[in-house]
Amino acid sequence: MTEIAAPWTDALGSAQRLSGWIFGLLPFGPGDRTHWTGLVAFLLIGTSLWAINRKSLREEGFSGLVNYLVPSHIYFSRSSLVDAKVFLANHLFDPLRLILSRGLRLLIVVNVAHFVSSGVHGNSADGTLSFPMLLLAALLAALASDFAYYVNHRFHHENRILWPFHKLHHSAEHLTLLTAKRNHPVFDFLLAFFNSICIGPVIGVIYGLFGMYDVATLFGLSVVFIAFNFAGGALRHSHIWLDFGPVLDHIFISPAQHQIHHSMAPRHHDKNYGLVFAVWDWMFGTLYVPKGRETLQFGVADRAGRPEPQTHTSLVTAYAVPFVEAAQAARSPARPVAGVLTE
Repeated sequence: MTEIAAPWTDALGSAQRLSGWIFGLLPFGPGDRTHWTGLVAFLLIGTSLWAINRKSLREEGFSGLVNYLVPSHIYFSRSSLVDAKVFLANHLFDPLRLILSRGLRLLIVVNVAHFVSSGVHGNSADGTLSFPMLLLAALLAALASDFAYYVNHRFHHENRILWPFHKLHHSAEHLTLLTAKRNHPVFDFLLAFFNSICIGPVIGVIYGLFGMYDVATLFGLSVVFIAFNFAGGALRHSHIWLDFGPVLDHIFISPAQHQIHHSMAPRHHDKNYGLVFAVWDWMFGTLYVPKGRETLQFGVADRAGRPEPQTHTSLVTAYAVPFVEAAQAARSPARPVAGVLTE
């Protein structure tokens, strides 16, 4: 009986892994802004903004709401098509990226946890924490992850060899729900590396002190991640303006601030690198807080705000052109990179 059940068990496990990978192609993964929590927030916040402004928008009725949320001229544009192609193709690199990043993170966590536990106490912790302490641990982990994002993001802007790999993301002429995934694999791999070396020590300390790894989760998701999504995380890459105001804009990066980051206007160049928190930009002098709604044009431009030619018109060019431009930058004398000022 056991011999008969084993093949079925293996087959079931393989089917589950395959279905998980297939559904992973859809923008509903637990680590995405386009998880259902983000999509629900997008619909709720977007619908509320439409209801408040529908008279000035001249968008009435259900069709007006749909056109406001997902305008056809944006979501069926050539730029949006490239978003979708890059998003789907990048899933092919997920296994390698996850193996390398999680392997590095595990190595760091294990060594840090061993060092901390052996230095603080000889007895193993029971893995229990009060909810406030869980929230604090989750916040520290989120800060570490956000700092990794800031460092990787700014590094790609300011390094002329790495800039072409991030330029793909900024070459989007429209912002859609999938533009967040319009990243070159090189950018994603480096982000995973920085994330591992920044968050690994934090998780290691938490594990070493308290004997636990998962911090403050709800439905299997980080409470910080859920809060980010419900605060309009999916709106960051959209045409819908949502600003938190001058006070909160110094603490959190609002959707409007990230849209400004994509602007071609010279005053917006090299601003708002953060993902969730604005404290890093505030601390290092790269924060831009809008005083009101601003008209934005998205894409890559030079220092004077002149648009650069669109070179990412297909999946092939999206992947290949950055390598060509990076090689050219490596061979040429050091000089200011025009694109670095456009994010």
